[in-house]
Amino acid sequence: MGFLDKFRKRPKTSPGGSPIYRYEAPESKGWRPPEAYGTYAEEITAHFEALFPGRESFVYHEIISDLVHIDVNLMRPTEQQPFYVVYTTGMSDKPMTLPDELADREDLKYTEVMLFLPGDWDLGQEFQLGSDVNPAYFWPIHMLKFLARFPHEYQTWLGPGHTIPNGPDYSPLGPGVGFGGVVLSWGGGDLGTVETEDGHTIRILFAIPAYKEEIEYKLQYGMEALDQVFRDQDLPMVLDVERPNLCADFHEILDGPENED
Repeated sequence: MGFLDKFRKRPKTSPGGSPIYRYEAPESKGWRPPEAYGTYAEEITAHFEALFPGRESFVYHEIISDLVHIDVNLMRPTEQQPFYVVYTTGMSDKPMTLPDELADREDLKYTEVMLFLPGDWDLGQEFQLGSDVNPAYFWPIHMLKFLARFPHEYQTWLGPGHTIPNGPDYSPLGPGVGFGGVVLSWGGGDLGTVETEDGHTIRILFAIPAYKEEIEYKLQYGMEALDQVFRDQDLPMVLDVERPNLCADFHEILDGPENED
């Protein structure tokens, strides 16, 4: 998929006050079997079924897993809510690695990611392999799997307001789309957290495919400013691959794209 594969180094700070981390390709450590498989999958699934009842669902099960086992769960549209609900399980099998200044924040260590897709999005059928699905439709699934594995692969974390470019040139996330990276937001309210029986809080992060200029606007002015742009211009909650670039007029040159924590 071409996401920027880099280890974290000492962070810089963007003009908007966000720490910026560079990553380098890791040395191969061979295959590392997951220590757990779907520890909280049933609780997370129950959480989504309570919020979006009466939906048919199926799962893209990961066949071969390294470090963590990431499944992508799909809840089909209904007449009342004509969109897919798509979310990961398995990311929260392991705690993320928080920076020293947040190391005691237990409420930030466990996360899953999600998004909404249009009702006419062709996501295939249950038991179908992802490789058999048209790449023009499968890229959001691939994106969520990448995001869910990223913090464990690179000993870092993901949280609200983080941005991840798709490589140094903001390559398109999928065929025929203009999005060059991802902005992460917290759903908040009933959607935003799962309280597990063993006392953990799992945050649900909403993945927003974004244009290069939107990500760099955030780095320049901060997440609060980008949130305001999204609100003012009615960013759709359901993915719209034809939506306009909401920061199209932003052309300031920054010091290269980064993964920002």
